[in-house]
Amino acid sequence: MKLIYKLFIFLTVIIISVNTSFAFTNQKIDKLIEKSDLSKTSTIAISVRNVSTGNVVYEKDAKKLLHPASTIKIPASYFAINTLGYDYFFKTGFYKYNKDLYIKLGADPLLTFGQLKSAFSQLKSQGLDNFENLYIDDSIIDKKEFSQGWMWDDDVNPYTPKVSAYNLDGNSIKLNMTTKDDGTVKTSLNSKYPMSIYAYIKKDANGEFLDVNRYNWNNPELVEIYGKVNNTQSVKVPISSMRRYFIYNIDKILDEKRITVKSSLYASKIIPQNADLIYEISNPIEPVISEILQNSNNLMAETIYKLAGGMDYNSTGTDENAFMAMAKFYQKDNVDFNSVVLKDGCGVSRNNLVSVDWMSNILIKIYKDKNFEKFKEYMAQPGDGTLSSRLFDLRGDAWLKTGSLSNISALAGYIKSKDGNLYAITIYTQNFKLNQKEVKKFEDEIVTLIYNR
Repeated sequence: MKLIYKLFIFLTVIIISVNTSFAFTNQKIDKLIEKSDLSKTSTIAISVRNVSTGNVVYEKDAKKLLHPASTIKIPASYFAINTLGYDYFFKTGFYKYNKDLYIKLGADPLLTFGQLKSAFSQLKSQGLDNFENLYIDDSIIDKKEFSQGWMWDDDVNPYTPKVSAYNLDGNSIKLNMTTKDDGTVKTSLNSKYPMSIYAYIKKDANGEFLDVNRYNWNNPELVEIYGKVNNTQSVKVPISSMRRYFIYNIDKILDEKRITVKSSLYASKIIPQNADLIYEISNPIEPVISEILQNSNNLMAETIYKLAGGMDYNSTGTDENAFMAMAKFYQKDNVDFNSVVLKDGCGVSRNNLVSVDWMSNILIKIYKDKNFEKFKEYMAQPGDGTLSSRLFDLRGDAWLKTGSLSNISALAGYIKSKDGNLYAITIYTQNFKLNQKEVKKFEDEIVTLIYNR
């Protein structure tokens, strides 16, 4: 009886000690928020939960619907990779039917001009150099190159190129700027694609500012760049029409390889069922997962999101069927998709709305899944990608996804604290005028408090 009593006292002391530790940490977080200028004018929502028990460790405004920015890449990419498979390959197929050539696009975000050129070299080596028609099967994903809620001025954002079945060369052209001794700046493109550049750029020791604009209602192939640079640098300019860019490059290759296609109209057309596969370009999905979770690649994230929706519904991939497929994937674990709004799978859409509590539920569901450890290894640790200059002391104990849009900052993922417990953490900060770096520092201080609790 005395042994049972002593055990009871021992466990009671442990529980009180744990609760006191949490309370002390939570008081520190409260004071940090109260002291910050963000608390006066901005919205701050936080959720910290033990992934093993699901218990709430700390929360603030956990049910408020806010913008997740790129943290939405966690649930979207986890759904996509589990739907497509870790052994999935993006495939661009070349088919022959009678005297016609068909190209079946796979929306491959890794596809390059060099790979296309090699493919036609292989056709030439097989004696396939004369065709009546060339058709392009672009049915794998829809033709909406911008998702609902993307801003018009994202059109020239180097981080948000258009998404298309015609993905090629990262859907961007590189503009190189070389400063000269006379104070002028020479500009050149890394492609002969007919794009006009008006560059109003000066050499300036205090430079490094560039303002890139494209006014599609006037001329979608005209880009204006203003600013000052102090050395040689480059900037990526998203392509205005991926289909036009793809066909331009096909024409260029056909001419160089002396391959004849009698009809110059490359219509969109589904491949006949009994067409013969004569060549295939294939790229693995695994490098794409790392690019999404570590470097926040929007083109890749949105592409695999749509592809997964199309695979689940055996149809053309869209944001709409991707959302429904993702809801089915998570709802079996009681994650409520009726409470959120998602218009894309990369976080660029300004229409996306989720709560930090909802994201915590997602993180816990992923933790309980058999593929968690494999997926976690793709996530950024301090020193990687978008965490390259953050939380260095937590490498090996933090796996996080950042998110940034104008006046929006987000952070979500996993923290292994000094006590050995793993926590799901989500922080959304919105409607601020502070510099993004200051807000990121605020997030890091919260993460460090959880780690040290």
